[in-house]
Amino acid sequence: MVGHKSFDILRFIACVAALAIMLQIVLGALTRLTGSGLACPDWPLCYSLWFPTPTKLARLGVDYSFVQVMLEWTHRFNAAVVVAPLVLAMCVFAWRERKLLPVNWRVSIAVLTVLALQGGVGRFTVFDHNSPWSVAAHLGLASILLALVLSLVRLKSVPYHDWRRRAASNGCWAVAMLGGLVLTTMVSGAIVAKSGATLSCGGWPLCDGGLMPDLRDSGIVLHVVHRLLALIMVIGLLWGSWRWRQLRHLAALAFVQVLLGAAVIAIYSKHSAGFQVAIGAVHQIVAMIIFAALVWSFWAPSAVSSVAQKKY
Repeated sequence: MVGHKSFDILRFIACVAALAIMLQIVLGALTRLTGSGLACPDWPLCYSLWFPTPTKLARLGVDYSFVQVMLEWTHRFNAAVVVAPLVLAMCVFAWRERKLLPVNWRVSIAVLTVLALQGGVGRFTVFDHNSPWSVAAHLGLASILLALVLSLVRLKSVPYHDWRRRAASNGCWAVAMLGGLVLTTMVSGAIVAKSGATLSCGGWPLCDGGLMPDLRDSGIVLHVVHRLLALIMVIGLLWGSWRWRQLRHLAALAFVQVLLGAAVIAIYSKHSAGFQVAIGAVHQIVAMIIFAALVWSFWAPSAVSSVAQKKY
């Protein structure tokens, strides 16, 4: 009884942690899209303040708006005051279950390790002046953290003696590869956005009206690679939806994501900053949902490798 009750608490905490990490990814996207990544130039404080106020910032002559500063501050606050304590609580309850359910303890250790790395990379992005590569690494680690926490949630639905067999099945590994592809596409998108390469390819689906753009321009190369990854992602999800019915909704969502990518180019070239931030945030959120859904499907009670799921 105690073990079962503790495990329920662990799953509840993991669910809340997953939501907090999703919020963290969205806050990170808004911070990046509004150019607020360096609105707090020091770390872990913000202008040596625990809580910046308009009055205090005005005295310091800050170059950023109060909204920008608060976006970066809220991003840090959620990580330190919400996500980190939830992860620590997960580890405590998983440790209590380590003999009964050792896999949960191992996953929680992985979560704690990635969280520590994520904190270090977050600090590095500030002192690295938000370079495209550090920002992309920050997003990548946040996504991996989300995947691990979601896995911990789903492991309760998988019989203890069945999780190894399921994780080793061909269908699950295909879903894992699709998840890796989506993650790579997300990271490349962050690099494109942070490098200022969003409009390096004018027009869509062609690049400046041609099939063969000038690849001597690094911005164009980054943009083309992102588009190619998105195309491969759609093809992969189409294949997955043909093989397994439960992935069909993700194939449709991938098409929506590609259209959002086209909308990003159209809106960035003609509309105000507010519209740009909105479409960029939606683009990031949909990518995150696709990635999270693939992680969820990997541990689905009705295994994707099942013959019953195969579509002939």
